Amino acid sequence: MSTTFIQMLQAAVRSGQPIIIDGGLGTALESRGIDLRHELWSASLLRDAPDTLAEVHADFIRSGARIVTTASYQATPLGFERTSISAEEGRRLIERSVEVAAEAAAAVAAEPTDVESVDTALVAGSVGPYGAALGDGSEYTGDYHLGEEEFANFHRPRIEALVSAGADLLAIETQPSLAEIKVLAGLAEEFDVPAWLSVTLSDTHHLADGSSLAEVVEAIAGTTMIRAIGVNCVRPSLVEGALRTFAQHTDLPLIAYPNSGESYDATAMEWQSGPHFDASPVTIAAWRNAGARIIGGCCRTTPEDIAGLAAAVTASA
Repeated sequence: MSTTFIQMLQAAVRSGQPIIIDGGLGTALESRGIDLRHELWSASLLRDAPDTLAEVHADFIRSGARIVTTASYQATPLGFERTSISAEEGRRLIERSVEVAAEAAAAVAAEPTDVESVDTALVAGSVGPYGAALGDGSEYTGDYHLGEEEFANFHRPRIEALVSAGADLLAIETQPSLAEIKVLAGLAEEFDVPAWLSVTLSDTHHLADGSSLAEVVEAIAGTTMIRAIGVNCVRPSLVEGALRTFAQHTDLPLIAYPNSGESYDATAMEWQSGPHFDASPVTIAAWRNAGARIIGGCCRTTPEDIAGLAAAVTASA
């Protein structure tokens, strides 16, 4: 029987040894010369170059990732409509995102290794925020407003497709809006699928839209499917403080997968140069001590960064 996400997370909590997840999927694709500056971002590879996408998933797994996220972050009805993709074809692309990641995980697990037994990496269905589909950087601000039904209608088709395709869990990620988080937590319950929730920040105490992290915890308090909570695609310097804030309000395992520390120019659709990802044993030990039990990277982090992170986790044990 394969290890489930909940079993993997329980083992991480017992041992204190964090689960390593993957890094910046888009960054790894761009390093191969692929232009992602369009409506579908990495999801375009599901249609145009799934083998390349599978290679990137495999690179992250070989670097130490035990969970990989699907190329569905920006695979949404709004994005599909803008690129003249039908709802039926869009659903198939979302399902394909799970299949490609799972096939890559199975292929790596079957490779010869000196280790006696290697579990197949799990597949997390990526669920990005409404702001990601707008393409204006608002996943980092939360500067948009929809009603509960509108948020649900936007997210439900993607979650349904990810779950039906066999995703092991949902990665409800880069979330900047408290109102949207409430709806997504409800959808995880509706589809009875375990999930992690990771948010973007304005500072170590507040969500990007200004809501407190205490309010975020309160918003998911009645759910059973959100199994870990934390931050992603934030500057590494914000991670420890945000984790300690979360730990004041919840006993859930915490998750951290920051970006490289660079800043995103939404107009140019480009990342601006800045400090690079710090995966030193000292940094990782601080995150672990703050409660992180799932650790990885986000935008601008590479398979090499994840390999360094895996080594740092071992060194900080």
